Amino acid sequence: MSRQEHWRGLVCGVVLLLVMMLTAVAPSSATQTAATATISGMVTDPTGAVVPGASVELLDTTTNQVRKQTTNEAGQYLFTSVLPGIYKITVTAQGFRQAVIPSLKVDVAKSYQVNVTLEVGEIAEVVEVTAAGVELQTLDSTVGTVIGGEQLLRLPTLTRSAGALLTLQPLVQPSRGVGVLGGGQMAGARSDQNTFLIDGVDATDVTAGTGSYYSEAIDWVGPTPAIPVPAESIEEFRVASTNPNATFSRSSGGQVSFVTKRGTNAFHGSLYWYHQNDNLNANRWEFNRLGIRRPELKDHRFGFTTGGPIRKDKTFFFTHYEGRRFPKTNSILRLVPTATLKQGILRFPDAEGNIVSYNIRDFDPRGIGMSPVIREFWSRFPEGNDPSAGDGLNTIGFRAPADASLNMDFALLRLDHHFNSNWRFDGTYRYSSHSVRDTTQVDIAGFVRGNPRGQAITVASVPVEPRLVTARLTGQIRPTLINEFIFGYQRNWYALKRVRAFPQVPGTTGALMIALDILDQGVDVDTQRARSRYWRDHLFQFTDNLSWVTGKHSFQFGGTWRLLNTVHERDDKVIGSLTSLVYELNARTAVGIPASSRPPTCGGSVTRNCLRSGDVGRWNDLLAGALGIVDKAGVMVTRDINLNQFPLGTPLLATVTTHALEFYANDAWRIRPTLTLSLGVTYSLQIPPVEKDGLQTMMIDVATGKAIIGREYIERRRAAAQRGEVWDVTLGWVPIGRSGHKYIYDIDWNNIGPRFAVAWNPSFKEGLLGKLFGDRKTAIRGGYSLTYDRINGVPLVMINMLGGVGLSQTITCIGPRTDGTCPGTSDITTAFRIGVDGATVPLPFPTRLAWPVIPSPPFGETMVSAVDPKLVPGKSHGIDLTLQRELPGQFLMEVGYVGRLARDLQNYININSVPYFMKDPASGQTFAQAFDAIAQQLRAGVKPSDVTPQPWFENQMGPGGTVRAATARTVAFQQGRLNELFTWINLNRPGGPITNIQALMHRQRMSGTLSNYHAGFISLTKRLSHGLTFALNYTLSQSLDQFGLNQEQSSVLSSAFDFNIDYGPSSWDRRHVLNAYWYYDLPFGRGRFSSGTALNKLIGGWYTSGIFTASSGLPLTVGQHPQVWGASPNNLSITAGAIPIRKPNFGNSVHRGVKGSGGVGTTGDPARRGSGLNLFADPEAVFKNFRHILISQDTRHGRGVLRGLPRWNVDLSIGKKTALTESVRTVFVLDLINAFNHVEFNDPSLSLLNPATFGVLSSQFAGPRAIQFGLRIEF
Repeated sequence: MSRQEHWRGLVCGVVLLLVMMLTAVAPSSATQTAATATISGMVTDPTGAVVPGASVELLDTTTNQVRKQTTNEAGQYLFTSVLPGIYKITVTAQGFRQAVIPSLKVDVAKSYQVNVTLEVGEIAEVVEVTAAGVELQTLDSTVGTVIGGEQLLRLPTLTRSAGALLTLQPLVQPSRGVGVLGGGQMAGARSDQNTFLIDGVDATDVTAGTGSYYSEAIDWVGPTPAIPVPAESIEEFRVASTNPNATFSRSSGGQVSFVTKRGTNAFHGSLYWYHQNDNLNANRWEFNRLGIRRPELKDHRFGFTTGGPIRKDKTFFFTHYEGRRFPKTNSILRLVPTATLKQGILRFPDAEGNIVSYNIRDFDPRGIGMSPVIREFWSRFPEGNDPSAGDGLNTIGFRAPADASLNMDFALLRLDHHFNSNWRFDGTYRYSSHSVRDTTQVDIAGFVRGNPRGQAITVASVPVEPRLVTARLTGQIRPTLINEFIFGYQRNWYALKRVRAFPQVPGTTGALMIALDILDQGVDVDTQRARSRYWRDHLFQFTDNLSWVTGKHSFQFGGTWRLLNTVHERDDKVIGSLTSLVYELNARTAVGIPASSRPPTCGGSVTRNCLRSGDVGRWNDLLAGALGIVDKAGVMVTRDINLNQFPLGTPLLATVTTHALEFYANDAWRIRPTLTLSLGVTYSLQIPPVEKDGLQTMMIDVATGKAIIGREYIERRRAAAQRGEVWDVTLGWVPIGRSGHKYIYDIDWNNIGPRFAVAWNPSFKEGLLGKLFGDRKTAIRGGYSLTYDRINGVPLVMINMLGGVGLSQTITCIGPRTDGTCPGTSDITTAFRIGVDGATVPLPFPTRLAWPVIPSPPFGETMVSAVDPKLVPGKSHGIDLTLQRELPGQFLMEVGYVGRLARDLQNYININSVPYFMKDPASGQTFAQAFDAIAQQLRAGVKPSDVTPQPWFENQMGPGGTVRAATARTVAFQQGRLNELFTWINLNRPGGPITNIQALMHRQRMSGTLSNYHAGFISLTKRLSHGLTFALNYTLSQSLDQFGLNQEQSSVLSSAFDFNIDYGPSSWDRRHVLNAYWYYDLPFGRGRFSSGTALNKLIGGWYTSGIFTASSGLPLTVGQHPQVWGASPNNLSITAGAIPIRKPNFGNSVHRGVKGSGGVGTTGDPARRGSGLNLFADPEAVFKNFRHILISQDTRHGRGVLRGLPRWNVDLSIGKKTALTESVRTVFVLDLINAFNHVEFNDPSLSLLNPATFGVLSSQFAGPRAIQFGLRIEF
């Protein structure tokens, strides 16, 4: 059977199944859905015998809607799709007194077991019953809590967003100050796998899953829905961090369910205004240190809500508007040249710590010295003001406030209608419009016309325009059969509006980018900060859930279909490529700086007037930049499907459609009143994207026409290298329509996810077990789930768009020479210099292309990207075992273990990774052995001409090959730049290249990495009583992975040949996380400790609330270089961690008055206007405890062997409620964010290649104290 027939058959089968479900009387479920709750229970008589045929009535006390059930033969009843609220339950049966539970609070996405024991008597007699143990979750093993009501409105947050509170849970990583890569992960899943549901509709950001692409515009850096969720609009939300039941299969991460406020029979609402300004707030620590005044800030947030009946007991409305006008600034840091560098003087410490000055002209074999264009370029830069940044000798920090003003408007309308007691409808429309001045790109040199020099002028902006529609129809077909249909529409539109890269000064036709990461460019012109783009998606969702209970079983079946249409435009290819011409001035890829053009390397007896080995790379880059030497020049061109070239400057454009389908079945089987078994299964399909005009390409082997499959390609290269041979193919790209494939990757038909959970709610009435567990006061739960990752928009849309060779192409000149050629290598004598040899680097624009497009060697492309045809969604095995215990005083305690074993996770690899284990057949020596032998000599100060000959180089490169390599690529050996070295080897090896040289980088998105997460947690919650409610959550966890990042990240693994090289602590791994929040109505005023009427007005109505968070430090790495294992010539791979010589127990606290020594940590020296703060008391001792990686011996690098600074913070709120009438009151609010103005510091830079900044603390983590006033009128 063909794949198309398979697909058609599957769809037909599913449709048939759904039709049968909708028309048959057969059962379906009884568990809660994402936006509603479930109430179930058993009715018994005083002897414990079940009472069948009893009438159970559920009354919504706010709308008077009544639903009725009759207990079945097992005495059970069930209400599904119950909206959050306050309910009254009435149970009647012939021969028994009427039992009434007057007030049951129901929360979103929770299940309630409400058992009722009837007393013998007349129906006319009424007995009020207390619902006991209803907070215990006895239907599944999901872990998570609810925040809503007064807590949601009164807890202190500057953003006034429900999303800002979602990390106040067990098993959730804090996101304060760190963003989505360092926070927001739930129970070990990556943060881009969280799913946000609003009234049952998926409102997750389609692009990245986190909202990270426009976080500045929404003033929140943690995971968040695509559309804002202001606290004023949300009734409550629940975070389910692990082991969902089968009703949820959208992703492998946490499930966050928001419920919109609704109208009731009573009109209610609010009018509010919140304000903060710089006159009340504290200044940033680094601004105080540098004498920068507190930036202007005036934050105005205002709005109203109102809800009520349109037709009493039938139709209701709720509406909300919120606006925000927030002129503010962000602290920005750019690295600028020092006064001496501007004069053509390089300054470096020698081995004895002496600062030695060198005139650039003395090391220029052409005798020219600094390029006049570079002299003019650097002269426009402002003077630095922060010596703790940069190396303090050649580069220095320029820190200043930059405009980051934000405007926002949000509107919401909700309608509810009850057709009758069995059918209801609710729907919402959300509108949001916000924009921000984006400090990603700033001009500090006045290069943009009209901008002053010496100020940080923001030149970019981010507008965001999301919309969301939800509609839900819920019907009770008969008392035991309920159907819920949900429709959702989400539109998201955002743009990154930035200034295109341009020639900053006369004398150059391209934008100058000098020694990026060592220096900034006056106005940001690198790809990451100068690229523009827009994204518009339309997501349609159709969901149906059918529920039914029979006997002791509650079944549920359902499914969701999602249709996603996306339009994306951009002017970049991630790295080294814009639709604007950019010249890169450094010595990183093609340019070789010989030993004669720099001071000798320190080592042995050479200790004075020398360069430490870690400084050689910085010398080369700064020297090349000052001389005007161009390492690479490039510009991106775009074409249509017929390879007709668009005018230069035309961006890439893709219009993509994709589908996702999910189906589930679930059975909650109440085996006994105290024991429930939940069994379920999900099936999901994520259909690969299809571009409207066929603008998708596939990477193929030109000789065979077959698609390149990553694992197969790598294994053939591995086998050949181990034999001492070279295996390579000519790579080409063809449109998907000519590839023999329907999609850019195959459909994964195997996403079957079983669910299992057991919950035991024991009844011990006496003895030791009675004291330990109580009578139905304990729930012991355990479960297993297999969940699958959601493939987000970046891999669906962007990756193939960026890798579409032919449709987009980087016209590159690598190693341009004075003779007008681009051979891929050059040196200080032959290299083309801007301002000396001309203003324009000649680019090899191609003639008419044809399919397959074959990049020409050497390096016809800078970077190519592709999706592995065998890409599959990652999968997670989740297990948990928890115990919930009700305690006196309205307390609920939960303790438990949670584990997640994730496999087939997606990551990038460079399929052209260096085969560092390649053997020389004649000698048996591997490249790694030869490399380490040479590198250790050069690091020790041995001259390149004196290194010991190594058989691998002598045989592969010819006699004298060792010395030639060591001389030409000294820094590559010293720092571990394998890709740079192999570029030289490929172009000079007599036997031809070892790796493919059609492009510098061959990046492929593939599946196959893993992560392991284990955690224990304890959660203590106090339900509201006596005016007090609080929650305390502590998590002890460990997460290890193979460099796992979110799908939108571009980094590649350190080597495609061994993923375990990167195995270590996850980037967000914190061993200890503690969070707590509380709300307390102070016990004063009428009805409490009261006095006279006038005094009661003064002392009554006060409340306080607060949030406390604390966590241990994040993993820190002492970096060597990203190319150590040969993964990425573009430095897109993880920075490899140097190896500790002895166990690195150096602590992780702030040390004051640290001057640094031996050239290590010296930018913090107070005598040089440094901060005097360091992570280590003796940074030199720590620095010397780490060695360079030996690729012939080490099987892993030192990722995360140190820990960053621990964190803690307290936010407080004080408020006063004053009643004006029986139904109207005012509330005055004072929020103190970082109430104690506790200064925390960003983790420092730790690199063997920049010892001067090692461990230096120079900037504040998160923000200083902010004070926010609020005034509310509530009715």
